[in-house]
Amino acid sequence: MPNSQEFDLAAADALHDEELKAFPAADTEVLLMRRHGQYYAFAAHCPHYGAPLAKGKLVGEKLICPWHHACFRVPGGQLCEPPALDNLPSYPVRVADGRVYVTLPVATPKVPDSPEKTPTAVTGGQVPLPTAEAELDTRTFVIVGAGPAGQMAAQTLRIEGFTGRVVLLGADAQPPYDRTKLSKGYLAGKATDDTLPLRPANFYERYGIELQPNCRVTSLDLGKRQVVLDGDQAPLHYDALLLCPGSTPRSLPASVPGHDLGGLYLLRTHADAHRLLEAAADAKEVVVVGGSFIGMEAAASLAGKEGRQITVIAQEQEPFEKVLGLEIGRMFRGLHEQKGVRVRTGQQVAAIEGDAGQVVGVQLASGEQLPADLVVLGIGVRPASDFLREVLPLEKDGGLHTNEFLQVTDQVWAAGDVAYLGLHPTGELARIEHWRVAQQQGRTAALNMLGRKQPFQNVPFFWTQQYGKSLRYVGRAAKPDEIIFHGNVAEQNFVALYVADGQIKAAAAMNRDPDIICLEALMELNAMPAPDAVRDSANWDAVLRQALGAQQQ
Repeated sequence: MPNSQEFDLAAADALHDEELKAFPAADTEVLLMRRHGQYYAFAAHCPHYGAPLAKGKLVGEKLICPWHHACFRVPGGQLCEPPALDNLPSYPVRVADGRVYVTLPVATPKVPDSPEKTPTAVTGGQVPLPTAEAELDTRTFVIVGAGPAGQMAAQTLRIEGFTGRVVLLGADAQPPYDRTKLSKGYLAGKATDDTLPLRPANFYERYGIELQPNCRVTSLDLGKRQVVLDGDQAPLHYDALLLCPGSTPRSLPASVPGHDLGGLYLLRTHADAHRLLEAAADAKEVVVVGGSFIGMEAAASLAGKEGRQITVIAQEQEPFEKVLGLEIGRMFRGLHEQKGVRVRTGQQVAAIEGDAGQVVGVQLASGEQLPADLVVLGIGVRPASDFLREVLPLEKDGGLHTNEFLQVTDQVWAAGDVAYLGLHPTGELARIEHWRVAQQQGRTAALNMLGRKQPFQNVPFFWTQQYGKSLRYVGRAAKPDEIIFHGNVAEQNFVALYVADGQIKAAAAMNRDPDIICLEALMELNAMPAPDAVRDSANWDAVLRQALGAQQQ
């Protein structure tokens, strides 16, 4: 049986230069690309969640996914930005007799059923295994935290040829998994336990990564270069250390009566989500405290079951007001209310009411009383850095100040929620609690542990999805002076530009995937136009092309 098969895919003049288009081939699809007159072929779906890459965009030598901005090098398909974990498969192409032919291996990735059901990093290619001929390195690199930053750092060390010992310490009982699915597909019953792991069970052993789950780090000895572990475990020596312990969800303060009742649920870990899903199965009245992204996503995921009432309590005038602004917050509130979710804005919890140790209701500061079979707390997170307080100087919020290379001190780096650093391109000091940023920082930190001296220059990017509607946000504008809108917010078809100090520092968009890709690229190039130049409208593709052309001169 042959290992590959050639397919007659398209006419030789089927595509214009820089055009992307998917073509069927057997039981899969192939992405055909024409660049500088030459054809290239790739798997048609992103190896992250299976997004159709034909709806993405080619920016210079990078192919960018339309959904979550995973990035692949052209022509080889090498991964250059997460949240994908694998290279994009590329296929041989030949042009003959006016036709384009593509040769596919028998084991070609199939078209994924849905994002929720797609196991992360299963739809695409594979990370190359370290070569057996490589010289053994005697150093030990320790990574504290097995979330997105830690997983990506461990993987990067092996991809880049590090042959020493890699120890990945995780406080969670589970191997690294996709936390972004918990408040979305998992609570909605669309994503299952087997779709959450970032890697197959044997990945860490195959790549020589010593994964230690259920491992709690209690302190560090910087002088001896040791990680101090809980219990009677011996300290662990390191030659290089990456701190990426993630965050801890905030609970209600002890001053709130009933803060310790049963029936209050946090949502951070796989175990948290599993407990909440079981408890919600028979719940008729669910109260979500907090109009945060986690809180609103959880409300959207739990809504819709017949006989179940969801009520969200938000302190702000509109959900997401501080991040996205009143108009977009109002639109999201409307989406929830159309689905039967009650949203109480401008409200605070005065007390949690209980009976026999279990929650039965929530009393608001306004005096309103809400019945509750369970309460979901979505009131933010804080860095899980308490174990470092006696060892390293922490910011007021628990962050670790790093330099541009994510280095904290001698042979110690930080990444993810805990890292506090100057953001590109503005230099504004901040911590970013986004999944993709954590992965990007984990990769950069790993490279610098290997001595590469690579500054972290990625622009923050995140997404939220509620009721099948996706919003993508790039940059950071903590306190915008104004918001410029292109399109219609009420119809979920818009670009919002956040202006602060006379500059466009962030953008949000719905149903404008090519535009938000261009905006991220412009921010990374530090080539955003002045607000007045795009106040009424903008062709973002043309703006980006001009910026790229200026860079090449």
